[in-house]
This record gives sequence, structure tokens and C-alpha cells, in this order.
Amino acid sequence: MKSGRTLISAGAIVAVLSSCVTMGPTVAAEPGVAFSLPMGGIAAINGNGTRIKFDHVRYDGRCPADEACGALDDRHDSGFYSGRASVLVIISKKGSPSETRILDIAPPRNETTWDGLRIRLEDLTPEPRRSNGYTPGHYLAQLVVNRT
Repeated sequence: MKSGRTLISAGAIVAVLSSCVTMGPTVAAEPGVAFSLPMGGIAAINGNGTRIKFDHVRYDGRCPADEACGALDDRHDSGFYSGRASVLVIISKKGSPSETRILDIAPPRNETTWDGLRIRLEDLTPEPRRSNGYTPGHYLAQLVVNRT
């Protein structure tokens, strides 16, 4: 009987630790007020129960701040476009299945609607710099959520 309890307890500990690995910091966000969310972080939208997770940067081809690049639709010799980046967010609410959305930093694909909310990506920082390399673990998504 004792070994059965040990097995259940060990399983419970593994389940709890696994869930902690995927969770980042949680930010309380007010509708209509811009907020910053670190990669892996979760925003809990006050008054709605919706949670938005900034899962990862899907693409970052923005021109490094310390380099001259071509126009938005022109490919520059450096291989970068000026201004293109996208993030993947996971939107959830208790009792509903979660949904994955891709938001770009440039309109019109910088916003989406979900369950009475309009979610807009305002910016993605830091800007890449060729001299410093990329720091993917330090990305911050600036978002604003409004009621529709």
C-alpha cells in the first residue's frame, strides 16, 4: 500500500513541475491600457477571464537598428526587410479551448479579435542590432486589449 502512495505522490510532483516549466510571469492587464509582456509571459485580462500568452517570436526580419536597410517591400543586401516581425500568442479562457494567433508588428495583421476583445500588437522590443547579435530570450511584446 505504501508503494502505491509513493507512486501517486511522485506522479503528482512531476505533473506540477512540468506545468511550472511552461508558465512565465503573469501580468494583470486592464482593457484599453497598453502593457508589456515578456516572452513566455501571460497577461490576465481583468474583468474578462481571458489569458494571453506571448509564446514566441515567429519571425524577426526587422532591419538591425545599426544598419541601413531597404524599404518595407524591398529586400536589402543584408537579407533583412525593414519592419517585419511576428509573434505567436495563445489565447485562452476557462471553459473554452485555447486558440493560437499570429500577430505582425505592421497593420493590418497586427490585431485579432477573440471573445469580445480586440488584441493588438503595438511593438516588439528590443530592435535587433547586428553589433550585439540577437537576444531572443529578452523580447517584450507591447500589447493593448480593448473590448469590441
